[in-house]
Amino acid sequence: MKHLALSLAACLVLASALLAQSPEEAKAAADAAKSRIDELKTALKGKEEDPKVAAITACGDAPHATTAAALTPLLGDASETVRIAAAKALGRMKSLAEAAKGLHAGLAANEEKSKVLDALFDAIGEVNHGSSVAVCKDWINHRITKRDGADQPGINSAIEAMGALKWKASVSALIDLGKKNIVANGARGGKGMRWKDDVRFNRSLQRLTGESFEDMDGWDDWWKKNAGKLNDDLTTK
Repeated sequence: MKHLALSLAACLVLASALLAQSPEEAKAAADAAKSRIDELKTALKGKEEDPKVAAITACGDAPHATTAAALTPLLGDASETVRIAAAKALGRMKSLAEAAKGLHAGLAANEEKSKVLDALFDAIGEVNHGSSVAVCKDWINHRITKRDGADQPGINSAIEAMGALKWKASVSALIDLGKKNIVANGARGGKGMRWKDDVRFNRSLQRLTGESFEDMDGWDDWWKKNAGKLNDDLTTK
């Protein structure tokens, strides 16, 4: 139910933003997107990387469902430079559901590419769409208990991305994952192979809440007392 409520809240925010646009503004945005996409199509026909990257970057200046759709396939391009450029361009499309969806889709295609994953998770944090919380949590959850989990591609940047996702669900997820990390790490207070991730969980929670605690028990106690005082987007009720 929590995830459903969050999804509905995110949809209402997006719907409000769309309704705030006048027909003229909506047409202008669509026209700008079409122009950027046409330039992108032309650039992609060539062999040189620089024009491709420039056209991709320009698409980031025209946030729209259509530009997000045009950029998403490039997250699987043969060139890692192109993949990173596409991720960064999508990251500039604040709160756009289609941008978040495209970035999520790009994760599987880049599972072993650390630099691309870093760009993807950074962009996910920049877009700050509510649907990204579950995606990041799932990514971390499936890797945190594996041997040498702290060194797996993307796990560190996924934790840091959650610190940029300003949603109540992100705080809850980080606390849950932090507890799981302690179990995987062994003794509390130790500096085993996942100790650095413990530091990242704390840093992301501090970024979201402005609070600071020494361990996950402290975070858990504080959250139980204060979660009800906050809206889904972490603003005070």
